[in-house]
Amino acid sequence: MVTFVYLVMYIGMLVLISLIDMFIWKQSFFQVILRLFTLDEGTNEWLIGGTVFIGFICSIVIDYRLRKNKGQKQV
Repeated sequence: MVTFVYLVMYIGMLVLISLIDMFIWKQSFFQVILRLFTLDEGTNEWLIGGTVFIGFICSIVIDYRLRKNKGQKQV
């Protein structure tokens, strides 16, 4: 469940930022999305990707622990 919430929050934030940028920069949705995923020089790509990856792994671990604890309580 936490993984689903993580993905919904990530996609929701992406859409919200895109809509705000569409309004500010007067560009289409796809141009804004492309601009969001284009990394400028000097940006630490590993930091951005690593943060997203670690968040996703943490949500999977939390889901696993919740499911494991739920199964133990039923027995």
